[in-house]
Amino acid sequence: MTASGRRFRTTFEMGLREYARTPVLLGLVLFLPAYFVGIFIHVLPTSSLPIYVPGSGRMTVQTVEIYGALLVPLMGALIGGIAGLFVMLSATDADARLSIAGVGPVSLLAARFTLIVVAGLAAVGVSLAVLATAFVPEAIVPFVLASLVLAVTYGLLGTLAGLLVSRLAGVYLMLIAPMLDVFFFQNPMIDDGHWLSTLLPGHFPTAVAVDAAFTRSVAWDPFGPILAWLGVAGGFAALAYYRALRT
Repeated sequence: MTASGRRFRTTFEMGLREYARTPVLLGLVLFLPAYFVGIFIHVLPTSSLPIYVPGSGRMTVQTVEIYGALLVPLMGALIGGIAGLFVMLSATDADARLSIAGVGPVSLLAARFTLIVVAGLAAVGVSLAVLATAFVPEAIVPFVLASLVLAVTYGLLGTLAGLLVSRLAGVYLMLIAPMLDVFFFQNPMIDDGHWLSTLLPGHFPTAVAVDAAFTRSVAWDPFGPILAWLGVAGGFAALAYYRALRT
């Protein structure tokens, strides 16, 4: 293993140990998705409602199914954003010392971003496991990919919040923004969506997730804008991170 690889592994393992020493964060990553998804899919009444499914048009589905399909990307975005926020809040001072000790900024940044991916994977995995007790999406792979990319995108936005605003403001922002984005602006039960919905990071991932939840043939074209949003969020997060290291 190269020297940079060893530095990345060391920094990543330090981050995992910090996760383990933060019970609140562990509870958010593992308990909150299970609680929210479990409550919704087992408490909602048995009924049907019409929704718009990208690529298939109007469909009538069970209430539990549509809320379940929305909750997995929502939990990914919510947990990813909070994880990104806490990673940066707890890592800024430590990373500055590691940088002085010789760990390159690329290794530091890669390790921190990988921690966000791990948190997103855990949130999506737990949410999907609970959802599977009542409903299984038709196309699992694109459904998971869309939910995970949204989790990482909001994780990167969470790192920006951790670097640019106070802790309390960042927590409120990462709690409210994904909820408004995925659950309200991207809701397929709304006939005429607000024009702002197409500009938000949850637009294309949620469209793919809803499409994959109810159809087997999912269009992969939206992954272009999805990756573009991910690249923009990652670029701004990286710039803010390098600036924080220098100061």
